[in-house]
Amino acid sequence: MSIPSRRAAVATLATAVALVAAWLVPALAPAVVWPLLLVVPGWAIVALTAPRIDGAGRIGLAVVVSVAISTHVVYWLSHLAGGYGRDVVFLAAAILAAPIPIAAWRGLRPPQPRTFRAGLPGLVVGAAAALVVGGTLMANLWRVTPTGVVSGGSNWSDFGVHLSIAETLNSGGNFPPEVPYFSGVPLVYHWFADFHAAILASSAGLFSPPAMVVQSAILAAALALLVFSLARRLVRGRRARRVATMAAALAVFAGGMGWIRLVGDVAAGAGEPLALIARNSYDNQWLTDWPYFRIPSVMSTGLLAHRATTAGLPILVGAMLLLVAGLPTARARAMGRRDHTRTIALAGLLGALLAPFHFFFLPAFPALALAWVLAGGRLLDAAAPRNAAALLAPMLLALPFAIQLLLHSNGTDAIQLVQGWTAVPRDDGRAGVAFFWVTNLGLPFILALVALGWPRLRHRAFLASWILGLFLVPNLVQASVIDFDMNKYFQAMWIAVAILAAWLMRNWPLPALVAAFALSIPSPLLAAAWTATSDFQVISREELAAAEWARRETPPEAVFVTDGWLNSFTDAAGRRRLTTFAPYIANLGYQPDERISHVTTIYCGGNTDLSATLMRRYGATYVVDGARPSPCGAPVDFGSSPRFELAYGAGPRVWRLAD
Repeated sequence: MSIPSRRAAVATLATAVALVAAWLVPALAPAVVWPLLLVVPGWAIVALTAPRIDGAGRIGLAVVVSVAISTHVVYWLSHLAGGYGRDVVFLAAAILAAPIPIAAWRGLRPPQPRTFRAGLPGLVVGAAAALVVGGTLMANLWRVTPTGVVSGGSNWSDFGVHLSIAETLNSGGNFPPEVPYFSGVPLVYHWFADFHAAILASSAGLFSPPAMVVQSAILAAALALLVFSLARRLVRGRRARRVATMAAALAVFAGGMGWIRLVGDVAAGAGEPLALIARNSYDNQWLTDWPYFRIPSVMSTGLLAHRATTAGLPILVGAMLLLVAGLPTARARAMGRRDHTRTIALAGLLGALLAPFHFFFLPAFPALALAWVLAGGRLLDAAAPRNAAALLAPMLLALPFAIQLLLHSNGTDAIQLVQGWTAVPRDDGRAGVAFFWVTNLGLPFILALVALGWPRLRHRAFLASWILGLFLVPNLVQASVIDFDMNKYFQAMWIAVAILAAWLMRNWPLPALVAAFALSIPSPLLAAAWTATSDFQVISREELAAAEWARRETPPEAVFVTDGWLNSFTDAAGRRRLTTFAPYIANLGYQPDERISHVTTIYCGGNTDLSATLMRRYGATYVVDGARPSPCGAPVDFGSSPRFELAYGAGPRVWRLAD
């Protein structure tokens, strides 16, 4: 046996032994399996593609490519295997570990530190992003207190959705997934970020929140690294690294001027600053009087609450970085730069795999790609057909998810043309609208607009298209029942805003830079502080005990009737339920009214036979008799009928259909 073959055999054996050990001892999975789901396959694919991208960008790409590839591999393997489970996760891990023996056979060594020297400032910003996001979520994503479970900030209302997706998947009773909070219909939400977290948790035998914390922290770091690398490539020149560092910091940590509400509250004597921060989001705060703040920063919701954006935004930026690196402009090509077809194809692949991670960003990628092609003068040259095929052919992989979305999203009038984003307050006239945009998007947005007026700016047309195109989408189209959701396009726009603002500040003296950042970063950091310190209770201690009972004593495929409130112990138990907050259901394209009416009848129709009939219609076998819909005309006494038996009574009573 040759030396390369011996090395490959040893690496294969060591990998197999490690995977077997992690299977038998789940506590080993974070050290053995998680790197295969978060870094290894992406690093190998990027190395094989060999794009002209710096070390910082390659690390960021390794993460987003690994997250995208590993989730899709587990998804399709689960279909082939007839179900999703820990065994499928380990089979996928074994497949994703293939680069290890290949690297050993070829005698490849780990990258040397000097590979990352130029990207060191980006690595520092990425580490800071991981620390802030990971630390914030670790402190208060799912915190058990003497009175119950607390989830801070916007996660009070949002996290139950994500938790229910991950836990119903890992319970073994929900694949292909139905909507956990509207049981019986396919899940057409962009759910793959939660699926990836479920995969991480399943491998280690964990409850999913700790895996979500680690995943979010790593993806936040990847976003900073990718913005750093993209900015460095677009700007070039002597100050490129400085611009890239500031762009990465602005992309993650900067936002609007919501902090002025805190100043006003303190000045008005509304309370102590720390108490005010724990009670209020000073980045995005609805239901307030003027001044209005309704556009959250990337940090506020994109990295701390909206998990689809946590994964989708770095994947989008990674795909654009690959395209920019692989497809030079006509001017650069005339100077000797060549097209890199493999890099262009990888950009198309990453853009296609984005589909179930973030449906809002899926159409944004080809739109931004077209902007790059047009601005670079590459639309009609001789290589255009080849490059278009390399970029667009992988988009076929997005079709199964896009078709499913279109087939099941025709139950509402969510997609409609609008004349301006409907969340913008208009009562104060044009001046009030202008004030809203300036204060909500903040100083970086103003600086970016000023930078676009500079004729010496490289790639000005492309960056202008990035900002203008994504700014216009929410102002022309509403693709969600909740108009607030369209703010995701402003967060994608923010990447170009950060690059342009950083470029304008490239020669500023240190005091001016400090002042600019001091005006730009307080709101996102205040939102992080609000998320880390607020004490909004999700479920009570009694409901937590009920969740443990349901996980232990009810079948994984069991369906519960609940009162339809935002949060339920069924989310933590990994069990499906019939209803939740109606707009969450309508956002998926389903009409919730009839089912909500029937749930009300189950609780308040005064007839146990009718309640049982309706439960059987929806496949529900348990009814939670805690809070009830309001008003409740004729409360049903489930204990009065032999058709129901008490299954759990230590807290919220749970009745089971006896027949």
